[in-house]
Amino acid sequence: MEPSLKDIVLQTDRSRMRDLLLRFHEQLEAAYKLVENVPLSAFPRRPRRILVLGMGGSAIAADLLRTYVSFTPGADYLDIRVHRSYSLPLGLVDRQTLVIASSYSGNTEETLTAFEYARQRSPYVACLTSGGWLSERSHELGLPHLPLPQGYPPRGTVGFSFFALLLLFLRLGYFRKATRQHTEAAWTATHQRLQELAAIYGNLDHSDNPTLRLAHQLTDKVPIIYASDRMEAVGLRWRQQLHENAKHIAFGNVVPEMNHNEICGWLFPTELSPQQVHFLWLYDPEDHPRVQLRIRYTPQLLAPRVPPESHTSLCPTEPHFLTRLFSLLYFGDWLSYWLAILHRTDPMPVPPIEELKRRLAAHPYEPAATAPPVVFPP
Repeated sequence: MEPSLKDIVLQTDRSRMRDLLLRFHEQLEAAYKLVENVPLSAFPRRPRRILVLGMGGSAIAADLLRTYVSFTPGADYLDIRVHRSYSLPLGLVDRQTLVIASSYSGNTEETLTAFEYARQRSPYVACLTSGGWLSERSHELGLPHLPLPQGYPPRGTVGFSFFALLLLFLRLGYFRKATRQHTEAAWTATHQRLQELAAIYGNLDHSDNPTLRLAHQLTDKVPIIYASDRMEAVGLRWRQQLHENAKHIAFGNVVPEMNHNEICGWLFPTELSPQQVHFLWLYDPEDHPRVQLRIRYTPQLLAPRVPPESHTSLCPTEPHFLTRLFSLLYFGDWLSYWLAILHRTDPMPVPPIEELKRRLAAHPYEPAATAPPVVFPP
């Protein structure tokens, strides 16, 4: 007799990621406490640029925040950038740049290295972490510290990180007054919507759960995630979650960029079976009208190679852009969870990442010792 889905969850999800996903909305409430004691005087009144240093699950919140401000009038003047590397180009940081080093563990060596460069170049450096070396350095140097709660996987803290940064920027007055009021209303609506979606996406009944239904379609397919520019960060999050939670390979690109190159690449190799891939189209109802047309016609042009049944389009309909960002992100989180369950793999552990860290540990590395003195051009 085949085990029930409930039995498979109990046998497979030994780390209880399902509980974490069901409580995701609580991270929005907790974000208030994370920034209530952060000294606002340590931040610039009007930064020329906001640069977030991070990798993986510790960087995705900044991608989402960059997306939100880019498409929100009254906040879209903010120049938010995300840097993922050891090195830090001189042109990215000056004395009017607010730098935020984001590392959940506090021990991400790429972020720590870039942090050491950044603190020599800007007087405005803050840390977003749950502990580790980065926390120690922030206290040692007297830098602002946004404390994240411990005991989570880094990818499981996107709600804490995003809404803590968003609240910090609201408190600092970085948003125009009307935009701040709109964002606060959207925050409340997003919290409520995530609570509603938890009951739907966590449902064990296949017929009432769209994330579970789509996971069944993807078990033996390679997902190709094409997102509009408004949903680019969500598309990246989907790929990350499919990789880490489901241990399932996925690829993606952005519309309209893929229309200028990748759309031609699906002709070959001819041995590639259409049954091996599934296209996922993520977009927003407020996308530029020409982007919407591109997303309408591109699947039709690709249909001779990949038939219509191998295309799934998802476009959230909630009234606030903030809510749409997180409802679609949440869909992807649950999709990756159910795909892990269907693969009979615990979604929480990431053995290849841990093994790579173990091997790198055999080569001692001190981030603080690698940052040379900054020499500015004449």
